[in-house]
Amino acid sequence: MISKEQIAHDLAIVYMKNRYGINVTGDFYISGASGSGTVKTERFPDASEPEYTKVKTGETGLFGLERKQKVLSGNKVDPLFAEMVQNYYDAYFHFYQLLCERDMEAEE
Repeated sequence: MISKEQIAHDLAIVYMKNRYGINVTGDFYISGASGSGTVKTERFPDASEPEYTKVKTGETGLFGLERKQKVLSGNKVDPLFAEMVQNYYDAYFHFYQLLCERDMEAEE
């Protein structure tokens, strides 16, 4: 028999696939034999795509404005990956709790 832990993991993965799958948006119109419209597919950034933040340099530039410099601040996916990890654990523990409750009801 498959363990509750494995079932909870598998269900959490199904949930994650549905939640973070490719997002397709747009409109498409068909009239007779022709059609028109736009379709846009959004995907996650590459896992190694860098993220930059502008920071003040302390130097004064044109018109007395403080200069800024781009500084590497991590990867674009860092906040998304952190959200995904949290969502995975939330889904896993919720499924696991439901499975445990189901087993307790079956024993009664």
